[in-house]
Amino acid sequence: MEVRRPLSETACEILEFFRETHRKPGARMTMATLDAHFGTDPAVAVAISELKQLGYVTVPDAGTVELTDPGFDAIHRGDA
Repeated sequence: MEVRRPLSETACEILEFFRETHRKPGARMTMATLDAHFGTDPAVAVAISELKQLGYVTVPDAGTVELTDPGFDAIHRGDA
């Protein structure tokens, strides 16, 4: 049985931002977009790392975050 730990508030906010703006797996967002929306808070980088570890996003390069199929499923099943 898989035990899920709750996502941090910032991680939930990032997934919610993906839900509001992109609505599909494989959607990409730049870190500049995230910085413009959330500010340059270090918690954003920590949240991206958390989402990456869970498989909800990939980070193809230092400036891009991509929503994965599991991340898409998570935002639509209400995990975020």
